[in-house]
Amino acid sequence: MRHDAFTAALGNPLELHAMIEKGLPVSLLDQVASSLGLKVEAMAALCGVSRATFHRKKADRARLGHFESDMLARYAALLNRAAEVFEDRGTAGEWLRTPQVGLGGAKPMDLAQTTQGYREVEKLLTRIDHGVYA
Repeated sequence: MRHDAFTAALGNPLELHAMIEKGLPVSLLDQVASSLGLKVEAMAALCGVSRATFHRKKADRARLGHFESDMLARYAALLNRAAEVFEDRGTAGEWLRTPQVGLGGAKPMDLAQTTQGYREVEKLLTRIDHGVYA
């Protein structure tokens, strides 16, 4: 699967759901990590993939499991939303890795590990987009 096909699916919830159910290719971890300015092992850990499992799946060109794929899609969606708000993917990745006052000093990437935290990051991005940062 090409990264641009995955990125296009981020805008189509039903298509993205089907991709997640099938399992995303482990190679997408590299691509999303790079866009976020993270090491691939750190991205894998955020998605619940151990270092050993990541390297085994990468060597086998395997797919991620359902949960792992869902987490990866979550981070990619946040990156895309932040890139829309900040109009730059580099700035978006940096913002997602940096503690934010509007999130009680938490890093958006860390909060996004839970559904509730993900929603809070989305809300903050919406407020920033509308000029209401506090």
